[in-house]
Amino acid sequence: MAFGGFRYILPAVSLAFLALQAWGADPNPPSIHSDRGAWPICRQWTVAETQHYGEWIRHIWVKKAEGTPEQRRAKLERVLTDPDMNLLLDPAFAGEQANPQLSTGIIRSMHSILDCGKLTIALSGYYAYRRGLPWMISSIRSGGGDVRTSAYNIPVGVYSSFDCESPEEFFTNAVTGFCTGNLRIEPYNTNSELSDTVPVAINPRFLIPGAMHYLDGHVLILADVDKHGELRFLDATTAASRDIYTFNGLNAVVGIPARNSSRTGSEYAGCFQGLRVFRYPVADTDDAGKVVRVRRRTDAEMKEFGFSTEQYDHLETIKTKQAMIENGIPITSFHELIQSRMRTASTVSPVEFIASFADELVNLFETREAFVQEGWKDVQANGPIPFPEDSRSDNVFVAGGRWGAWSSAASDVDLRTRYYYLADWMDNVIRWYERKPDFVDLKGLDRYYLVDQGNLAHALMAEKTRVFKERTFQYTNSAGAPVTLTLYELEKRLYDLSFDPNHPPELRWGARVGTEEFATAPDSPTPLPDGTLVAMADAYRREGYYRSLGQRETTESYLQNMVTSGYPIREKFDGQLAKWTYAADPVPPLIPSGVQIASLRKGWEREQGTRVRAASRMVERSSDSVRGMH
Repeated sequence: MAFGGFRYILPAVSLAFLALQAWGADPNPPSIHSDRGAWPICRQWTVAETQHYGEWIRHIWVKKAEGTPEQRRAKLERVLTDPDMNLLLDPAFAGEQANPQLSTGIIRSMHSILDCGKLTIALSGYYAYRRGLPWMISSIRSGGGDVRTSAYNIPVGVYSSFDCESPEEFFTNAVTGFCTGNLRIEPYNTNSELSDTVPVAINPRFLIPGAMHYLDGHVLILADVDKHGELRFLDATTAASRDIYTFNGLNAVVGIPARNSSRTGSEYAGCFQGLRVFRYPVADTDDAGKVVRVRRRTDAEMKEFGFSTEQYDHLETIKTKQAMIENGIPITSFHELIQSRMRTASTVSPVEFIASFADELVNLFETREAFVQEGWKDVQANGPIPFPEDSRSDNVFVAGGRWGAWSSAASDVDLRTRYYYLADWMDNVIRWYERKPDFVDLKGLDRYYLVDQGNLAHALMAEKTRVFKERTFQYTNSAGAPVTLTLYELEKRLYDLSFDPNHPPELRWGARVGTEEFATAPDSPTPLPDGTLVAMADAYRREGYYRSLGQRETTESYLQNMVTSGYPIREKFDGQLAKWTYAADPVPPLIPSGVQIASLRKGWEREQGTRVRAASRMVERSSDSVRGMH
């Protein structure tokens, strides 16, 4: 054995019994044993074990999203060694016969090569090691070209923890050998039952933390599902800093193909993107419970864990019929299907959602501020950082070195994407208000007239503005003084926040040239790889395109020859919801003073004889005020 066997296990067993009251009984007690492999195997993967794994993943996400500033910035080593982040450091959660903590050297080795794909194996492999579970990865062959971008891949073999000598050997080979290409395996294609993952049913029993969403060349780990059916993910960067993020939400669930029933024999060609779970390995044992081999589960065996192609099947229905009917309600998009299936709340409260979302955005900005300050200190101490100009391997989003360590280009994309989701979510609320009005909880919107979707859009814009003006954020400028901004001001600056680590904090937070806020900012040019210096104002102007993106680019980045106009910029919240208000009519006249407008809805409708479906125009109190009713 790599680590001396029983003498390491006894303390964990004793402590586990002492701490059982904290977590309750082990959901999957030891039932088998092995005498070879990278670590002792004492458990099989069961549905209860995947739920235990899901709780472990979710707890990491909670600490990354809501913990201390240090926890929010935590990289892999901190995640796995902080007892407040890693539940497996609690003997009760780790359970009987838990294997000892993985060595710091192995954890740091995994961190040094971490990316989104390797994060899935680093976390799942670590969990399997600590809990004494079998684990494995597949080796794959490309269906044509690079395995990360091929039309499809074919598994040709497996590499198991049971077939190597030590944890170090397994983690070195497994994490190094795994990439996003391992997820490009079509259902029912050649050797598909050797695949690392399978598509999963959109069902709360199976789509749980620990599942994944595979985009084209990028994978996210599902880490939380809230009561509204919102999916939250963990993500990792390829930059030298190897950061782990929590920014992505349901808005990241895109690019899923539909089944094509007309392609007889290959209906699921290309159907590897989407929501997936691991094809959990199983340890075959002899009559005494001794492990004799570790293998993949078959498709039939994976049904118990949610294996299903329904996401591709339902998307074909939506694509060909423009909708599918779910519980009597038309579903017109995959996001609506997920929310409908995964939601546990009996109603949705847009006011509650806006308030909690605003708090989340402030937390994200606070995390960004700590990062901005650290980057500025590095530039002051070590000199300016070259912009990754015209490089095939490095661009502003994936460059290594000091740029990768201190630029916020990649994380700013995630922050913008997270902001966009607020409007996407409210779009769905407005649609539900028409289809199933009782499902939308109007509490907190009593001041607004809510006869139809247009009225609700106006109310949501006004409520968002009110809440954003109440939330404040503070950053430290170049002179060391605090600067307070409202979330409403930060929303206005969404496309003005510089990602360039050479820029002072004032510019990183979008201060306009010529304002009092900007006056403390020192001039700080951005160098190019050839030593040419680009003046701060010019560099900031030329970087505007990258500040507008809602996704990372994979091609070369430019500064000296970059376009400065003509590129599309996505509408913000009010612009996106404005489409619902174009046919607006005035609100009913002579509304009594002091009466809650929403309470007049039914009475006024009865007087009209028919439901008024055109949106109302709210009275503007001033050009910069919250829209509302007098």
